[in-house]
Amino acid sequence: MLTFNETRPLPLKNGLVLPARRLTRADAAALKVFHAALGDESRRKFTPHAYDEATLERMMRRSETGEDYTLAAFDGPILAAYFFLWNFLKPVPLLGIGMREEYQHQGLGKQLMNHLIDAARETGRDGVELTTLMDNHAAFALYQKCGFQYYKNVENVSGDGTVVVERAMFLALKPGAEPMKGPHQPPE
Repeated sequence: MLTFNETRPLPLKNGLVLPARRLTRADAAALKVFHAALGDESRRKFTPHAYDEATLERMMRRSETGEDYTLAAFDGPILAAYFFLWNFLKPVPLLGIGMREEYQHQGLGKQLMNHLIDAARETGRDGVELTTLMDNHAAFALYQKCGFQYYKNVENVSGDGTVVVERAMFLALKPGAEPMKGPHQPPE
């Protein structure tokens, strides 16, 4: 698990190496630019939360206090991928990954998944949960390869208030672990 002063190199198939690090309040503007840069294809794969000032302030505060394990991979000043374990202190945190289109299909997604799963395992979490859009077959297959199992469909509210149906998946890290109870949404 990365502390606030550490970075981790993430090598891509194209030879580029992106440093990943934990997010702080100073990264709120980069996260806003990341959201604005998501193309239609990315938005069909990733239902982002709201990116208004209040939401970003809450997210960055939660990252800094350790309530969430929130990271990003950077290509210079460009935030290439944003990944997290929300509600990190609970037995079953909620995993999420968003990636700009130009960095997809470079082996980055699997590295991000493995890092988040390892962080959950190292800190004694019971399991990890995530949701994926119904038509995001590539992500669903990746999650299955990482050990996640589909268990039901859930309604999720995206940042624009649209309700979408997603597939909920769970990875048990301890025997007898069960998926989280309650809605699949950003922490408050």
